[in-house]
Amino acid sequence: MAFLEIRLLGDFSAVDHHGNALSVGNKRTQALVVYLALKINGKPTLREAGELICGGPDAESRARDLVRDLQFAFRYLPPEILIVTADNVRLNREVVDVDAQKFSDLIASPSINHVRGAADIYRGNLLENYTSGIPSFDDWLTERRLVYWRGAMTIFGRLLAAQVDAGWWEAAVETAGKLLSLDPTQEVVHRTLMRLQLEQGRPDSALRRYQECADVLRREFGREPSEETQRVREEIIAALARTPAPREVTRRPADRPVLVLLVEDDAVSAALLEAYLHEAGYEVVLVADGADALMEIAKRTFDLLLIDINIPTLNGLRLFEIMIQKGIETPAIFVTGITGAEVEARSLEAGAADFLRKPIRKEVLLPRVRAILQRKMRGVGSV
Repeated sequence: MAFLEIRLLGDFSAVDHHGNALSVGNKRTQALVVYLALKINGKPTLREAGELICGGPDAESRARDLVRDLQFAFRYLPPEILIVTADNVRLNREVVDVDAQKFSDLIASPSINHVRGAADIYRGNLLENYTSGIPSFDDWLTERRLVYWRGAMTIFGRLLAAQVDAGWWEAAVETAGKLLSLDPTQEVVHRTLMRLQLEQGRPDSALRRYQECADVLRREFGREPSEETQRVREEIIAALARTPAPREVTRRPADRPVLVLLVEDDAVSAALLEAYLHEAGYEVVLVADGADALMEIAKRTFDLLLIDINIPTLNGLRLFEIMIQKGIETPAIFVTGITGAEVEARSLEAGAADFLRKPIRKEVLLPRVRAILQRKMRGVGSV
């Protein structure tokens, strides 16, 4: 159990296990907390801390004074929070959680589960708006900030590639936006976002993205977008000429109604989702557990599956796994009320067509259903 949670990604905060925000004293004491949090897996010495934060010939002695100030700030916390010896001072990683350290641990693994978890943790650059006013410490922190920024660029890039490959257009658009907020000069990300918006049937948004990309490149580098980006712009212009009005969400030219299997055991969620789909013109078959879903899939051909992950008999992920083993390639949207990054990452790894968290709004659900069905008709799997 963590008795203290320290947040360094974004704005600084220190919160005890009761949810109370802690005041950690003056700027130098706060700098010591930041230093120890970023060194939680190491063995920082009093001399190192003193030289970085206090400076001068008596730096180690002044660091001891800061430690006493910190012990006073932590006086209502369990004493094992801070471990102090003759030469060293450190936070006890057994009872202290540091988001930056969790991020570092996760990015060391290539698994999509860890990538998704790291992306969730990275709420902003390392102490983005923080300054201690101590030149030596702020210079050190600037170097650390750059390391974490590079890690975030790598993580969001991996996540974007996985989402694009899976056809998770909405999620990919969000991830591309986060990448551009970290570095707006990334032309390849602008171009990916243009293609995603074009795929979503939003050529007007894609054209605005091209203009933003061109403006950034001219301002920062004094150059025009590359030939590849220009070709995407031409595709956008052609799409605008073909589809001057927004595409209709609820219409699909076909010789039969679109058939959707809704697998949901919660009566309220089932009624709501079924109503959304019926209103949009889709035919819905509703079942409450995984075993019944398999029976329905064996009896008829569905265009789309909408599967709650937490269902009786067979959970949604296991149901989908059995379908894949049987060679059934019907696209599926996974739905869940479970929090955390793991379930989304597992859905992505399983090959789901999309992923939604409850509560689900009609204006979110229907465009995603439409996009998946249109991709299925065209046989498109990725950008």
